[in-house]
Amino acid sequence: MAITTIKEKTSLRLELDGGIVDGKQKIHPKSFTQIKTTAEDQDLYNAAAAIAGLQDKNLLKVQRVETTTLIE
Repeated sequence: MAITTIKEKTSLRLELDGGIVDGKQKIHPKSFTQIKTTAEDQDLYNAAAAIAGLQDKNLLKVQRVETTTLIE
């Protein structure tokens, strides 16, 4: 039987540079929910870059986090 996937929700996560503390990289995460599941990766990255430009800390990583339901 074929499996069907349904995208339930998407969020955008930014990891900002918090510097080095006790020899380890400190990360300051910022998450944004209620992102359209149809949003293009480039659009998400552009939005993340714009948001990061307003922060005091440097952007280290941009993540698209998706929740998908699998139905038989």
